[in-house]
Amino acid sequence: MSYHPIANQIYNLLIQDIANQEGEITFNFLNISVKINEKSAIGDLFQEWLTEWMRLKGVEFRTKTNTQEFPDFLLDISDTTGLLEIKTFNYDDNASFDVANFKAYCRSLKTEAHRLDADYLIFAYELKDYKFKVRKIWLKKIWEITGGSANYSVKCNVKQHEIDAIRPVVWYSKSQKARKPFKSRFDFVEGLYDTLMKYPGTQNQSYDWLATVKNNYFYHIGEEL
Repeated sequence: MSYHPIANQIYNLLIQDIANQEGEITFNFLNISVKINEKSAIGDLFQEWLTEWMRLKGVEFRTKTNTQEFPDFLLDISDTTGLLEIKTFNYDDNASFDVANFKAYCRSLKTEAHRLDADYLIFAYELKDYKFKVRKIWLKKIWEITGGSANYSVKCNVKQHEIDAIRPVVWYSKSQKARKPFKSRFDFVEGLYDTLMKYPGTQNQSYDWLATVKNNYFYHIGEEL
């Protein structure tokens, strides 16, 4: 398993730049400047900062016209390699961000299975007394941050008995009781398939899902899943 070289470059540059650094988040409008101590918008704000930081570092990248589309950044000329997603979470809490919408992600893999190889750059931040710090940074693959739960083979957020989003396990925990992440890309895909077949809302239309994803991955990447 390997990460994209530009993703690795970004990760290593960030480790050098961010260590022991502290900053503030401000909102300036009509000559009124307000310091921000609210965490709800950190993810979007940090991604805006990261975009400018990458430009200043001379990192070559592209973004989709619709910035809400996967992925956050494209690091290659190709649209099938060099996919980079950005995730953030509060360092004082366990990681609980949405990895992806479960149904939409599973549906996308039938025609865009190369998404499985995307890199995830993850930041654990601290915001206290208006002071912002990045405490930890990880570069991971999706199967390195996801795992099973008591209810499904892939941990998901469930709202009113409906599967909503894929959620991470605490991959960085050293506790023996913590659920471990998947060991491989294939294990993750099998977990998705098991979840699709167990969940009543997707079971009937998912019998051929695994075979379709395998074939599509080979079509895009030229390797077996």
